[in-house]
Amino acid sequence: MRRLLALLDTPAGRAARYACSALLVAALVGSIDWPQFLALRGKFDGGLVALATLLAGLAFPLQAGRWWLLLRAQGLTLSLHWAHRATWIGNFYNAFLLGGLGGDAIRAFYLCRDAPARHAAGLAATVLDRVLGLVVLLSLAVLTLLLELDAVARHAELRILLVVCAVLAAASVVAFVFFCRQPPPWLARRLGPTRTATLADILARAHSTPVALALASSYAIWLLDFLSVWLLARSLGLSLPFIAVSLAMSVAYAATVLPISVGGHGIREGTLLGLLALLGLLPDHAARQLALLLAVLVWATSVFWSLVGGAVLLLARPGRASP
Repeated sequence: MRRLLALLDTPAGRAARYACSALLVAALVGSIDWPQFLALRGKFDGGLVALATLLAGLAFPLQAGRWWLLLRAQGLTLSLHWAHRATWIGNFYNAFLLGGLGGDAIRAFYLCRDAPARHAAGLAATVLDRVLGLVVLLSLAVLTLLLELDAVARHAELRILLVVCAVLAAASVVAFVFFCRQPPPWLARRLGPTRTATLADILARAHSTPVALALASSYAIWLLDFLSVWLLARSLGLSLPFIAVSLAMSVAYAATVLPISVGGHGIREGTLLGLLALLGLLPDHAARQLALLLAVLVWATSVFWSLVGGAVLLLARPGRASP
């Protein structure tokens, strides 16, 4: 790993990274059927689409701030600017790697490069950042399902979904509370005294994290995203309840964590459409056609902000960020 990091940090390695990134940007832009996409003009309210896109973009600074907060709790003094840059670059690579974990891999790379002495603590903060976001997402899915009890009572699929989300969210919270107290004995025996002491220090710092602020950031991130999708639906004249959109998108984003598609493309949009249909919100052909356009706009918004992350990667200075 150290050799790879050293190689990538040479002039030749940086040139190769930027060339690869430029090719990925070109491939992403080239994958869009521009004639068909431009044919959508006039079928939606451009002002609402612009506002929805802006709201979706505001979630990324909040993500960077939450991650930076968790890094600080682990004793890492990397700057907020560094966290923002790594988050945007990670968002770019999310469009090309399996599932929704590509950004975490890129953030881990920058942590190992820029904070090698504290990379274990940094990786622990990154895992906690991912778990925290997922737990909040699952809790929102549970809440919205409880607010849609009539639909849950009619559909066995929604009842199963409610149980799965509730169990996963509860199990994650219980594991965090108990695991952060001290490493389990079976793990301590495998790691040995030195590594166990290091892990205990990481867990103690994780337990002292200002969880309330991190949770508030997580809820704000997802609600901004749900509001963005709701506005996109409104721009098409598709009247969808905000609670239904929140339910569909919370499940859709949770599904993208599974490493079964590149960047979650198709999985997110397909899950969105499936949940809307299951909730009975697409009763006729006209509504289904509008929902397909909504899925296209959701995908386009995601791709737009991924390209912004690519621009950050190409324009950022190649040197290490200062703490």
